[in-house]
Amino acid sequence: MDDWARLRGQAYGTILVDLERRRPVDLLDDRSAAGFAAWLVAHPGVEIIARDRGGAYADGARRGAPTAVQVADRFHRLVNVGDTLERVLARKHALLREAAAAVDRALAATAGAALNAPDSPASPARRWSRREEQDKQARRARRWERYEAVVGLRREGATHAEIARRVGLSPRTVRRFLRAEGFPERATPRRQPSAIVAYEPYLRERWAAGCQNAMQLWREIKAQGFPGAASLVRRHLASWRAIPGRRGPTSRHGIAAGSAAPPPPEPTRVLSPRRASWLLSRPDERLRPAEKLYREHLLAADGELRAAQALAADFGRLLRERDREALAPWLDRAQTAVPTEFRQFALVLRRDLAAVEAALIYEWSSGQVEGHINRLKSLKRQMYGRASFGLLKKRVLQAA
Repeated sequence: MDDWARLRGQAYGTILVDLERRRPVDLLDDRSAAGFAAWLVAHPGVEIIARDRGGAYADGARRGAPTAVQVADRFHRLVNVGDTLERVLARKHALLREAAAAVDRALAATAGAALNAPDSPASPARRWSRREEQDKQARRARRWERYEAVVGLRREGATHAEIARRVGLSPRTVRRFLRAEGFPERATPRRQPSAIVAYEPYLRERWAAGCQNAMQLWREIKAQGFPGAASLVRRHLASWRAIPGRRGPTSRHGIAAGSAAPPPPEPTRVLSPRRASWLLSRPDERLRPAEKLYREHLLAADGELRAAQALAADFGRLLRERDREALAPWLDRAQTAVPTEFRQFALVLRRDLAAVEAALIYEWSSGQVEGHINRLKSLKRQMYGRASFGLLKKRVLQAA
């Protein structure tokens, strides 16, 4: 089973799926333990229950089918360990900034243009106008004032709820501010790379050779298959010019090769804790050179982060390989680990240990339930504002 949103953030229901026949068998109008237990009592014979990390479903399964085997979904447990690693990184904002600066220094020292690929973490950042930059700094100043207020109230002994009420923040933001070891800077938004990115190495080579006419360069890459307009090339090259370029073809005499060096690369983007946790979880062979540099600097600078990354990687491996024998030693390591977030995660796993061990024994999971929820959402959107829960339930079960 899994929950689905009847009204996002306010009301939720439960979908029940027969994993052997691969079809939904019922739709409940809530996600409470009592409702699920009542359904199990009315439908005896359930032997295995695959569920997510919700405590209500675990309680309902124990009350309605005490002899059934509960299987914790492996994907949700992988999400759990990723969230745990992200919480560790949320305390390391200063370290994330230092790693980005270290990557820039390494690239500059080695003149590694190849390392700074356009689709790496050092992707070209947006050039802010003066007004936009002023607005950005003003927003940062307001966030800094709220951060200082939160830290000051905590020193005075105020509770999280009281701080949230007095400062005007959500309790979640208050907890994030207090967990951080310094002011948590906002990460630069990750933007979708433009079509011109694939042609940038050629453009840099031609630029260094002396051809700085945007129209001529556009014609050359258009012949290679570039789908964009000349204006896109012109805007892209504008940031490379020390002074605005003149219209018209390149001078007959041209520019001496090497006298017009390509522009320096943009600074490496500071990763958010979420993006950094993804970077630490990826295998080496799937990382670009600049991403490997970023990760190496992160791990070399902080022993606590190295321990967290090793724990997350080992937990992911034992789940994917369904290595039951490795679970108990991993829990022992996690409960004595330096990152407090992993000690808390280990305690949560021990409270649901039987279901976690069952996930390493049985093949069942909640994967196909997610597919049925997607179909349910499509039906719900078709009926938006025009039908009741009863009709939605009939459509879901009849279509199955």
